Amino acid sequence: MKNLVVLRGGMSAKDRKTANTVLNVPDDERLILATGRYIGEGFDDARLDTLFLTMPIAWKGTLAQYVGRLHSQHDGKKDVLVVDYVDNTVPVLARMGAKRRAGYRALGYVLE
Repeated sequence: MKNLVVLRGGMSAKDRKTANTVLNVPDDERLILATGRYIGEGFDDARLDTLFLTMPIAWKGTLAQYVGRLHSQHDGKKDVLVVDYVDNTVPVLARMGAKRRAGYRALGYVLE
């Protein structure tokens, strides 16, 4: 991946500057690995079209905030995709996954 950006708390000023440089490359592919708290509020990049959710959350508001990052209009964007990883072998994680499925439905997503 030629434009990998890692966003997390505790980043140095140099790392933040490097990340911003990559994020500001116009209309080029990018892969953003980020913690939910870092990218969850106040982050906007209209080019985003895919989310891999790999952390356990259950609250519909948090879910709406994360997937909402994908719905900004951008030329060439036709669809968005959310891939949600759920560990159904752990009861508490399975319950959180079930709550997210209900949240996705309430937000109008088609589940596969």
